[in-house]
Amino acid sequence: MDNLGLIFLSEIVGTFLLLLLGGGVVANVALAKTKGFNGGFLMVTFGWGLAVFAGVTAAYYSGA
Repeated sequence: MDNLGLIFLSEIVGTFLLLLLGGGVVANVALAKTKGFNGGFLMVTFGWGLAVFAGVTAAYYSGA
């Protein structure tokens, strides 16, 4: 895979992880019958922080 393909793939994976984990933590807090129901602002903020970290780590090669 050439350099441009690696950059594109890492950007896609990073964005996918960011949206999947970030949306997942919001759904966990908002939906009833989940362990994180009514978790509050701190849980959402911490979850999005971890999602951003995972996305940036996965998209290391893109340079963004």
